[in-house]
Amino acid sequence: MVKKYDFLVIGGGVAGMSFALKIAKTQKYRIALCCKTTLDEANTAKAQGGIASVTNLLVDDFDKHIHDTMVAGDWLSDPSAVEQVVRNAPKGIEELLHWGVNFDKNTDGSFDLHREGGHSEFRILHHADDTGAEIQRGLMAAVRNNPYIEIILL
Repeated sequence: MVKKYDFLVIGGGVAGMSFALKIAKTQKYRIALCCKTTLDEANTAKAQGGIASVTNLLVDDFDKHIHDTMVAGDWLSDPSAVEQVVRNAPKGIEELLHWGVNFDKNTDGSFDLHREGGHSEFRILHHADDTGAEIQRGLMAAVRNNPYIEIILL
């Protein structure tokens, strides 16, 4: 039996799973997500730190985050790439939350933000010390529960 798909996504890491989920939200296309082993084998789970994003505009802003990133990169980073990533980070965080990824929160419900090397503000979202594993868990659950995505193990 020959199966037909509208999209063939190669790789089941964060990039592959998030791309497949973005396509699937249109509810118009069938997607084949191809993995060499299983979704559990992606390197994402090994990432321990967190994700930097401006989340509190009362104390932080995009220009400050861009400046911090440029300084940390010894001004060798492509300024337009840095700006694009920094300004789009909150949207990426919202997508992760929508897909079921959990970040640590304070008792008042706000994110438990950390400040790590190179950042002048508290802007690191995390999940304990296994942020990558939590992102992978959330994305895997979202992919596995999406009727428009079929996981194909190679």
